Amino acid sequence: MDPRESIRRPRPLRPGWALALALLCGPGCQGDPLRGWCLEGDLGGFRLESLERLPAPERGCRARYADGQGRAAVVRVTPHRPGRFAQEGPPVPFERFLVYARPVAAGTEVGWYTDQVLVELTLAGLKAPEGPVLRAYLYLHPSAVADEVRARERDVAELRAASRQTPRDARPHLDLARNYRKLGNTIMAAQEYHIAVELAPTCFDCYLELGLLYRELRHWDLSIRALRKACALGPAELGAWLALGDLSYELHNRSEAMLAYRRALGLPLAEADRARLAERLAALEKGEFMIEVLPHAAEPPPAAPDAGPAGDGPGP
Repeated sequence: MDPRESIRRPRPLRPGWALALALLCGPGCQGDPLRGWCLEGDLGGFRLESLERLPAPERGCRARYADGQGRAAVVRVTPHRPGRFAQEGPPVPFERFLVYARPVAAGTEVGWYTDQVLVELTLAGLKAPEGPVLRAYLYLHPSAVADEVRARERDVAELRAASRQTPRDARPHLDLARNYRKLGNTIMAAQEYHIAVELAPTCFDCYLELGLLYRELRHWDLSIRALRKACALGPAELGAWLALGDLSYELHNRSEAMLAYRRALGLPLAEADRARLAERLAALEKGEFMIEVLPHAAEPPPAAPDAGPAGDGPGP
């Protein structure tokens, strides 16, 4: 069964869940984000370690949970921000809901939204969307992502008609590519991105998003080429340099990673990203990231010239 079919009509909470959430929420919680948006108690084997309000302009609340096996969950609930998951791939099912999820070094990040709030969880020690914390918050804030999926399916039909009416316009093809990507149809998404760049060879968004799509698909050479083109078209665009730098770093392309990170550091950057790039650049400059330390008795191999995985030199 299509997981979206099972959530078109949300079922009411089971009596046990409804009672638990009512007790955790407490009276008057609708007017208090600390009590109405985050749960005030232990969830399954996860104990509540802290609960705090988030100050303006962010607002909302943050709750931290941990269990006895070294796993942890951090939940942030803030006012809904449209487009928050615009760069993510297609949503994935969890029980009767759809959520966005991606692996991170600590475990898994999960997110979704309702008409009013945005919910973001970091599940440390968990390799997939699972667990009592995720389940409880989905029952408290039922995901509306399935509504977006159905809307995108309707948009695809309308955009196909628009592309036939204006065959030289790249915009319908870019919008089609975005919709296909969010629906998980990567083949059609790549095809529409290519049509868009043929019609609009200077389309920065087309090349950036195509590069990110190819990175998801692990087509490293194609991703590098598209991201290089995006950097050339948008030299002041931070996202393109970060994407090129991160992919080059992962592929051990030292020279291109250094070039991209240095260009990114010259642009307005969040402090957390600035610290991350500075740390990576320091390792790259020392060669620590690229060179495997050999036993002292072994003769080191001759140095090889740097070469990018795409074979045509460093980025723009």
